[in-house]
Amino acid sequence: MKKTISLLVLGLAVLVGPFSGLPLAQEKPDNSKIVGTWKVEIFAGETTYILSLVVIADQDQLAGKVSESMGMFADVAISDIFYDGVSFRFSFVSPTPPDGISRKVNLDFKVAEDSMAGLVSVPDLGVTADARATRERR
Repeated sequence: MKKTISLLVLGLAVLVGPFSGLPLAQEKPDNSKIVGTWKVEIFAGETTYILSLVVIADQDQLAGKVSESMGMFADVAISDIFYDGVSFRFSFVSPTPPDGISRKVNLDFKVAEDSMAGLVSVPDLGVTADARATRERR
């Protein structure tokens, strides 16, 4: 019986061994799905805020900036960028209503062809709102 168990363990080691040290291959997401200029609409109650989002890829690293259409802020760098081909998340710090104090703003989108839909949140205010983005330029 011990010989059978030993052979079974040895067989499993031979099968699993070559794969144990290799990381699982992960396909890189297609950054072209999100690179470009986007019109972002944030639906906060009866007010709609319009942002311009520019996303670039530099050597497979994503970066970008966001501006508010009425001039409340312009060319603010985005950070905490995550993109896996389906979800696109990022943050930025800018003045926010109702008092114009700078706060962290988080956006979390599901990506479709030339559009995104999701949520925007301002944790310091405990506010969450629906958001939609449409591509203006690649």
